[in-house]
Amino acid sequence: MQCKFCGKECKNDNSLRNHERLCKCNPDRQESYFTKYNSIKHKGENQYTKAKRLGLEKPVLSRESRQKISEKMTGKKHTTEVKEKISKSMKIAHKEGRAHNIGECRHNNVPSYPEKWFMKVIENELPIKQYEREFPFHKYSLDFAWPELKICIEIDGDQHQRFKEYKQRDLEKDKLLKEEGWTEIRIPWKECFKNPKYYIEKVKYLF
Repeated sequence: MQCKFCGKECKNDNSLRNHERLCKCNPDRQESYFTKYNSIKHKGENQYTKAKRLGLEKPVLSRESRQKISEKMTGKKHTTEVKEKISKSMKIAHKEGRAHNIGECRHNNVPSYPEKWFMKVIENELPIKQYEREFPFHKYSLDFAWPELKICIEIDGDQHQRFKEYKQRDLEKDKLLKEEGWTEIRIPWKECFKNPKYYIEKVKYLF
């Protein structure tokens, strides 16, 4: 593909069109655009930011280009059949109490710093060192549990005092534990950090 003004060879239609628009041999070339573009070099600019900087009209993408961008941004969509299957399985899970929400049952998660601290307390201070961490209990999980003794210990971070959904979840969990005969102790981490000996003795008393 050859420029009709200067005869330069271009690779494709797009490069030819851009070259002819700025070609020095083109009597109708966009001189203002050419001067501004070469006077200030901005790395990482796309065609939209460049047009805005130079005060030019915003480029318009073709329908096909917009569709491709939209597909990349939204990803694949479930079919109606798949949506119905997911909906049906979720209704059954909620009915059976197996549906998990954010902040509820956390299986195989990495322990937080307060939990790591308490693991050392168990190892060094408690007479019974065999326990289960994140023990499944209904749709929840228990931080540290001794299922045979029906004893559990919950380490509460600041979020348990600040957010309504955490408070409500803790109340529901406490009610279920009480109904099933569990002995539970909640340790607010802030208070434990200030006075660890008090809470260690309080936990030891359970055993």
